[in-house]
Amino acid sequence: MTHKSKIWKGVVVGILGGLVASPVFAVEIITRDDIVNNVVKKDQLVRVADNAILFLDTSSSTNDKFMDTDKPVVQVVKNELKNRNEYFPDIGHNIGIYTYTDWQENLPVQPYNRDNVAAALDTMRDRGSGPTPLKIGLQKLDGILKPLSGRTAVFVFWDGEYTGQNPAEVAKQLAQKYDVCFYVISSAKPKREATLTQDVATLNSCSRVIPLADFVNRPEYTSGALYDVKVTDQVVTSTDTKIVGLKVDDINFATNKTALAAEDKADLDKVAEFMKDKPKSYAKIAGYTDNVGSRDHNEGLSRDRAKMVASYLKSRGVDDSRMMLFWYGPTNPKVANDSPANQAMNRRVELAVGLGE
Repeated sequence: MTHKSKIWKGVVVGILGGLVASPVFAVEIITRDDIVNNVVKKDQLVRVADNAILFLDTSSSTNDKFMDTDKPVVQVVKNELKNRNEYFPDIGHNIGIYTYTDWQENLPVQPYNRDNVAAALDTMRDRGSGPTPLKIGLQKLDGILKPLSGRTAVFVFWDGEYTGQNPAEVAKQLAQKYDVCFYVISSAKPKREATLTQDVATLNSCSRVIPLADFVNRPEYTSGALYDVKVTDQVVTSTDTKIVGLKVDDINFATNKTALAAEDKADLDKVAEFMKDKPKSYAKIAGYTDNVGSRDHNEGLSRDRAKMVASYLKSRGVDDSRMMLFWYGPTNPKVANDSPANQAMNRRVELAVGLGE
């Protein structure tokens, strides 16, 4: 891989009240303040899903306390979703909200409206009860997905258990039948969550498991599943309540390859050093491909590239919980895929590091 410069030319070190000019990237660390204060404009965002469905779990296990707090999981989820709705950018998504435990249609799929979503989330139960009939819920989801066009991101909040028959086969059928990505927000026990991660990954290349703690701590998991920053736009995301950490030059790959070049590893060594020195920092890592091959293949390839970067950082002492991975395949290309040289530029992983609070 040939860099125009070494990593430190691609690094942006932000200071409160100012930001050094940076090259253009799709991956940005975007905060609530950036959205609320219109630092990031709506036309600088590109949808990576057209529809969002919140599939809520209010079974009895959601009364368990969330981590080391005194708040039950069901209330943590409700409050977090309500909070994110307050600043979610309206860029044309459709959204639906359903409780699949003791079925409740909180909001039928419709164009996003902040007030309607807020009212629907108010109807979400504050206390969990009853079993977890996920298979029955997924069967009902079939009818919800059928009339939708474009890609649908389904956020399935789940404790990892189920009542009745195994929901896996229904989920596989839905993934084969529709353009749908399942984001399983898991409050399952660690051993069960590990199994879930393997099972969900077999549905298609865009589906995944996100631990509930990671989902709560990093709002980017919601935004990253629904929109990306348009790579052709220059976005200055620093506000007076935010510090930007590092922005790193693209890591590029050979066709259908995931191997890191020696100079990439040297750059990532410096990122790891920076992150270890600043324990509250976190990385956003996103993989992309050119347009050769099927969408599912390319999404899987971009996932593997993002995982390769994360795995290398982990080997240098950066914990998994401090890295957010996204993969978009050929979506949001840096340049038109109209020549081998341009395709090579699109075969990339982008990485940004925020300092955290």
